[in-house]
Amino acid sequence: MRAMRHYHACRDAADAALRFVDIGWSNCYPDACMKRTGSATAAVTGAAGMLGQDVCRYAPTWAAVAGLTRADADLSVAEQARTALEAVRADVIIHCAAYTDVDGATCDPNAAWRGNVLATRNVAAVAAQLGARLVYISTDYVFDGASDSPYTESDEPSPINAYGESKLLGEREAAAVEDSVIVRTQWLYGPGGRNFIRSILSAARGGKSLRVVDDERGHPSYTPDLAHGIWRLIETDATGIVHMTNTGVCSRLELAQTALEYAGLDGSQISGIASADWVSPTRRPLNAVLESERTGELGISPLRHWRDAVREYVALLCHEWDGGDAPGGSGAGESMA
Repeated sequence: MRAMRHYHACRDAADAALRFVDIGWSNCYPDACMKRTGSATAAVTGAAGMLGQDVCRYAPTWAAVAGLTRADADLSVAEQARTALEAVRADVIIHCAAYTDVDGATCDPNAAWRGNVLATRNVAAVAAQLGARLVYISTDYVFDGASDSPYTESDEPSPINAYGESKLLGEREAAAVEDSVIVRTQWLYGPGGRNFIRSILSAARGGKSLRVVDDERGHPSYTPDLAHGIWRLIETDATGIVHMTNTGVCSRLELAQTALEYAGLDGSQISGIASADWVSPTRRPLNAVLESERTGELGISPLRHWRDAVREYVALLCHEWDGGDAPGGSGAGESMA
């Protein structure tokens, strides 16, 4: 009940804060497309995934969105990617589809290569052929997390696992398209799929004791907020790399504790452990905090603080679990570490 009191107020405040760039701006990318055709078409790959759902859901009025899922095409097969994307004839391709199983990538690097490198190569080829703008979604895992300082767009990547390596190679495939922008983000959660917060709260509701790593730090990023930010970015003429996350940094343990508090489950048994004590075949970056040197100069306001976004998401989950009709659904989908 405590979480539910925040839901509608948080949603209204978020909608008021998240506004699109005026498409009359001289540096506005969609403006050129609209002058030619009266509208702009955006293809969203991975449209059934956690981020892809919200990118489709929060599209601005200028965009006619075509969502593509695995049922439409295996993007790692060049002919399927070409057929699906040529049918859309998009002005913008937002490439959310990805192989995101971090441990799976360690055990089967070829699967990660097909999903993150080969698929991106095929999508990029079609974007170049169509003269479409390409937006590629990447990750903090392109960094090793060994720095005491946040990573900016100008820092040199140095991945330490197969997943990060595959995403970095995917960045390079995307960057081969002249009009492309790479959006790096981290710690995604949202209403459209499995994620860390949902897992923590589900376990706590089941009476389980929780052990969460306390030495991994980052920006929790809420997919509805990130989707709005991506559209705002598209509404500029930006190319290259842009880091985009919710504001504020925390540890995994602090994130879990905050979600439990907002859900009224702060009496749950939870303890912190070192990541070295967490059983996993994959070495993860511990301090791959992303910061942006570019969003301000592009006229893009920072996304709201992660605590405010978590409060809204927890209220949504509690509404869903208490029998309400949760906005955005809860089906398992693609997620990003």
